[in-house]
Amino acid sequence: MNFSVIRGADTPWGKSFAKALAADNRHLILIGAKEVLLEALVREIVQKHRGLVHYLVADDADTGSIIAACEKINDRFEVDLLVNYAETGFHQRLEDYDIRSLDRKLKTNHASGILYLHQLLPNLLLHAHAQVIDLWHCPHPVPVWEQALLTFNKRFAEHLNSELNEAGLAIHSMALPAYSAPESAQRVAVILEDIMPGITERRLLTR
Repeated sequence: MNFSVIRGADTPWGKSFAKALAADNRHLILIGAKEVLLEALVREIVQKHRGLVHYLVADDADTGSIIAACEKINDRFEVDLLVNYAETGFHQRLEDYDIRSLDRKLKTNHASGILYLHQLLPNLLLHAHAQVIDLWHCPHPVPVWEQALLTFNKRFAEHLNSELNEAGLAIHSMALPAYSAPESAQRVAVILEDIMPGITERRLLTR
């Protein structure tokens, strides 16, 4: 039984991906920092769809929290899809951040996605056609230096995709604008249909 892991499921974009995948009758593991929102999403999904849904609370700025969440997943579930969502944006000049706030922002916005992928990679590689979708939420123009960080992450995904493609793992990386319903939900459907052909047709057939 394969599961899809959605990181950032307590955000509007993450919620939209979770609901779209649930409509395809996929089993889900929702990860986020806000337990109340995760619980509400689980209730909403199980009332409408047949798939199993679990959630885990994790702090993306805490490496130990990421490790603990991924260990629970790897011990109990088989994963063939990781939706690796991150919100970007530094709202102050670099020199205006204190070191602890900067450390947290860098880990949450940029480093944590690689850590999740690293920890779940052995699980993903057990499956012949596993997928990783790296999503970078960029609601506002970012400073040039942060754009360089985003470019690094996208290039990292491209090179890792080339390296692991023969093993059956495909890594996709894309930027997302500010969330705006219902247009954003439609965009989620387009993204998933492009990466997982037939998902829209299967969803219609199961209604």
